[in-house]
Amino acid sequence: MSVKDSFAAEAAALSVPVKSYSYRFFLSVCFWIMIFYLTALHSAASSVFVLVLLNLLFCADVMIKNAWRDLENFRFTLSVLTTGSVLAAFCYGLSKTFFLSPLAGAAPDLNIALSSVIVLYLWLCSRAAKSKERTKVFIKKLDDFLPKSGRLLQGQREMMVFARELKEGDFIRIKPGERVPCEGEIVKGSTAIDESLITGNMLPASKVEGSRVYAGTLNKRSDIWVRVTKNLSQSVIAGIISAIKNSERRRCVRKDPLDGLSVYMLVTAVLLALAGYIYFYWQGDYRRPLHTVGIFLLIMGLSCPLSFFFSAVFPAWFVRLGARRRKIALQELGALEALTQADAVFFDKTGTLTYGELRVASVYAPDAKTKRELLECLATAEQLVDGPFAAAVNIYAQEHKVAVRKLLCFDVLPGLGVKAQYGRNNVLLAGRPEWLRDQGVNVKDQPEGEQAVICGAKNGRYLGYVLLDDKLRPGAAEMVKELKNMGKEVILMSGDNEASVSAIAKEAGIDKFNFGVLPQTKAEILGNFSALGKKAVMIGDGFNDITALLRADASVVFSSGKNVYNNWVDVIIKRSDLGSITDLFSINQKLSARIYGNILLSLLCNVVLLGYLLFAPLPPEYMLWLCVPVGLLAGIFVILLNSARLLNVK
Repeated sequence: MSVKDSFAAEAAALSVPVKSYSYRFFLSVCFWIMIFYLTALHSAASSVFVLVLLNLLFCADVMIKNAWRDLENFRFTLSVLTTGSVLAAFCYGLSKTFFLSPLAGAAPDLNIALSSVIVLYLWLCSRAAKSKERTKVFIKKLDDFLPKSGRLLQGQREMMVFARELKEGDFIRIKPGERVPCEGEIVKGSTAIDESLITGNMLPASKVEGSRVYAGTLNKRSDIWVRVTKNLSQSVIAGIISAIKNSERRRCVRKDPLDGLSVYMLVTAVLLALAGYIYFYWQGDYRRPLHTVGIFLLIMGLSCPLSFFFSAVFPAWFVRLGARRRKIALQELGALEALTQADAVFFDKTGTLTYGELRVASVYAPDAKTKRELLECLATAEQLVDGPFAAAVNIYAQEHKVAVRKLLCFDVLPGLGVKAQYGRNNVLLAGRPEWLRDQGVNVKDQPEGEQAVICGAKNGRYLGYVLLDDKLRPGAAEMVKELKNMGKEVILMSGDNEASVSAIAKEAGIDKFNFGVLPQTKAEILGNFSALGKKAVMIGDGFNDITALLRADASVVFSSGKNVYNNWVDVIIKRSDLGSITDLFSINQKLSARIYGNILLSLLCNVVLLGYLLFAPLPPEYMLWLCVPVGLLAGIFVILLNSARLLNVK
């Protein structure tokens, strides 16, 4: 039986708002303190009983209502178990306090145990309710992604207007460095557009007349004139943000495993209580049916040991700490179970299977001397430039100890290249092949393929070029192979071009891939997969993956941990290797083992406590009240030690 499938419907406790649990919890804690204090001072039993009754009426009422609603729906949840335990303990205490001939049972009362169960039940339900309310996600930063204004053309006039005021058919001008305010079609000009927010592709896309441009993307090179085809509210980026705002997360809160296991605890308790009743009834001491009911109430009153409440809580705490040491943030533990049950794992490419950063893949020059001169040219020209191309060149230069000259001046032409000068007459050019040709440089060899390329020239003399590429993360092929061995279908989805996606898929060993996929299409693919009755996990890294992450049964991202989209994902990985994906399967296996192990230990500790109360010689009467609290605390300590082993989870 899996933790997630142990029950089908949501427990009634999750439908109650947090505030209903919060004030009851603090009130119940106050009652618990007073009950413990008066019991320790051996105050009048009737005074303690009044406090217990008030605790039951004003704090446990929500527990009893939840249990009744669950029973009406034929669900045996934690609410049912705790209600049965609390009512049995109350009846046992009532007998010991007011009956002239108290019912059988060695414990003087179960008031502290009863109050502790109420406190812990309210605490657990408050945590679960808060988790559910957190699905109403943090959205106040989302509108920052939307463009704010645009340049509307009206005849010879040009005026700045709000982006939301632009409508279909309007003509706008977009300057370099400005974001596209609406989706449209270029009617004049050509440029390079940074579409990473939409497609995830780090390389600017070349745009000419007739090309489509997306709202929110960044113009990198030159002025363009665009005819609006869709207003801002109908754009791709607005659809992404709307999907997030309107979604309280398609995946509901994963249910507490204690709900699914409570039925087994309840059945076990009833069987033990009946066995105890029958055994002591047939003994010579308790040959009265009603009198022996006290044994039944005593066992049922302890049917929900305090350690049971922590059987899943302690493992959750420690496994999060252990995973954090391995640079994995487990925001939703239920996602681990969904990951193991998934039929398919969908991957984004850029920033997920790959680093998402350009690196120098190869250097092409006529000879070794020219190669060194080429690297010095590019490193010197790009040393003060901020961008993915310059970063790749500078890192490569540092790794290979390339000498970098001190610049006198330099000029950056966005999307084209850099023109720089050092010394008196040394002019350097670093950029696209076509731009170098425009500058009068004879570019002899034309690079083939769709990789990013930077050519270099010094004083008009062509030196060669370097190819830049986004490298596959270490362990990708091994991870894909292991997922396939587990029976998972591995699928790659990316907004990049076919050549780039197919090359990465082949290198990683992925047979199925989709290229040129927009964010909404990713979500539709996952939706169609889900419609077939299959479960899927989405592993991505960026804003453009949010709709797909929300649609999947579990979501995993590679991230720095500071991105706005991290509010909606289940697992955040802050490592560079893809072996962390397979680590999640191991973590889930160990977590489930600890939870089930804790349940058995909790039951065993409770049986030992009951055996002591029913058969062992008891301490003096003034110390007798401590037996139950000490026994229950010992069970919690055992659970704590067993759960702490997850700190070294691997």
